[in-house]
Amino acid sequence: MKKPLKIALFSIGTLLVIYTIFEQTNMLKMYKNSTTANEPGVMLNSKILMSNLVDYENGDFVSYKYENNLMGEHIRIHRLIGKSGDIVEIKNSILYLNDVNIDENLELKHCYSLNTREYQSLFDKNLIQREDIAYKNNSEVYVFLNDKIAEQNGLASKIKREPKNQSNKIIAETFREQWNQDNFGPLKIPNGKCFVIGDNRHNSEDSRYIGLINEADIVGTVVKK
Repeated sequence: MKKPLKIALFSIGTLLVIYTIFEQTNMLKMYKNSTTANEPGVMLNSKILMSNLVDYENGDFVSYKYENNLMGEHIRIHRLIGKSGDIVEIKNSILYLNDVNIDENLELKHCYSLNTREYQSLFDKNLIQREDIAYKNNSEVYVFLNDKIAEQNGLASKIKREPKNQSNKIIAETFREQWNQDNFGPLKIPNGKCFVIGDNRHNSEDSRYIGLINEADIVGTVVKK
């Protein structure tokens, strides 16, 4: 075997070994995003690089271990908004961290109630896809829509918020409080816990529903999405 070929094969083998070590230790690992829960921040089917060498801060997307009866133990990804000692509150669908409006610096999705003409207009402009439909009800179409697109097309008032006096059964069972997805808290995060939430606020199973996650279960910070 010629020397250049040996060097090339050795280099490739070395890189594969390094990559395998990185993956197995979570120093650098790639995931394919299989959910719309974090859109538009992390799009469905996008490739994500995660690393446990990067410290996570509020506002970062983190990957963490989660277990349920349906899927067993698996990895989930959400945005971290709330560490030990922080106070999280959602008022009329706006998220506050320690009394500071977090949402004004984020691009988010919410559920909007559109008539068929409004929906078709957005669809024809390629601003929404079929998978953005939550459900249809007579002449209404409920769509998970980017807030900026809603505002640019005069649809901001069509957002479907849950009123403050209407509790969500799952959230009430989780936190023993009469809260819902749009009116939640205030909640002080205890030691060793974190609050995570999806950018697709009305289509995300996050800490509002599953409860706070253990900080020890965070396996890495998303460094590329």
